[in-house]
Amino acid sequence: METGRIQYLLKKYLSQNCNSDEKKELNLLINSLQDEDLKAEFRALWTNYSSELTLSEEDSQDILANILSEKKNLNLDQRRTNRRSVYLRAISVAASLLILVSIGIYVRKNKGLNESGAVIAKAVLVSPDKATTYTRTIVLPDGSSVVLHAGSTIDYPRTFGGKTREITLVGEAYFDVKHDSQRPFIIHTGAVKTTVLGTAFDIKAWPDHKNIIVSVTRGKVRVENDKKVLAVLTINQQINYDVQNTTAKQHKVNSDEIVSSWAKQDLDFDGATFESIAQVLSKRYGKDISIGNVQLAKTQIVSSFAGTESLENILDVLCTINSDAQFEEKNNEIIISNKN
Repeated sequence: METGRIQYLLKKYLSQNCNSDEKKELNLLINSLQDEDLKAEFRALWTNYSSELTLSEEDSQDILANILSEKKNLNLDQRRTNRRSVYLRAISVAASLLILVSIGIYVRKNKGLNESGAVIAKAVLVSPDKATTYTRTIVLPDGSSVVLHAGSTIDYPRTFGGKTREITLVGEAYFDVKHDSQRPFIIHTGAVKTTVLGTAFDIKAWPDHKNIIVSVTRGKVRVENDKKVLAVLTINQQINYDVQNTTAKQHKVNSDEIVSSWAKQDLDFDGATFESIAQVLSKRYGKDISIGNVQLAKTQIVSSFAGTESLENILDVLCTINSDAQFEEKNNEIIISNKN
């Protein structure tokens, strides 16, 4: 049973990319299935293609009608009456399978469009003090940015109103802090406090690890515990603090590599469509992103990012790669469109 091949051909058929030979192959594979195989294929496709999005009964019936209306083009051999039941069974189950697979495609092509025909990637906003399974970028009230490692959290006030800017980190994060000589920026990580005026650095402070590690990529930071200053670090310097023994060791490192090893999560795009890239960026940066039309949304792009860039910098690069595209921000939504 070539489950993967059937799965592949069904996807191509739904996206109208099947040639005549592939349609014949799909028909033969479907007709060769036995009942138990059909059930197994149904379960497998459900597992692989079920969507968080749901269709109404009316929408589902529309899809079913569209699929069944295509059966005359499938060129299945109906001349033998002893195969008619096999044909009907295969078509029925195939239609059910295609509905499952098509949910994502249908939603992208229809539900993902706004009134002007733009493809929209909706941001899923999760509070920074709630851990997520993905890396994300948070902009703080003072304009500083934090790339928050998956599984990490930060806690900070709505505004930095006092003489200091203080936050609490659990996990790992990369900070790019806005310079403010009058208000030091302080990160609390258990027994260690890291103080900066304006710089970029990585802090690793997982609750189940015995060490707290600070690595500086730009500027200068001061690291201390409740008794003394442990180190003053500059670019490519790192301190490794043993929480249990309250000892610290300083090292020379390549801090950019340390950060990029995790911060670039999901940001390597090898032939990805503008639409799929927008979905990744929307989730990571917490912004709604719309793309002017379906053709632009399906444009493929090859690019890679370090993960510490701003959303605007990434979009600048993407729109340089695709010279026909441009972007602007309106009402907290990013709009990508054709120049012409």
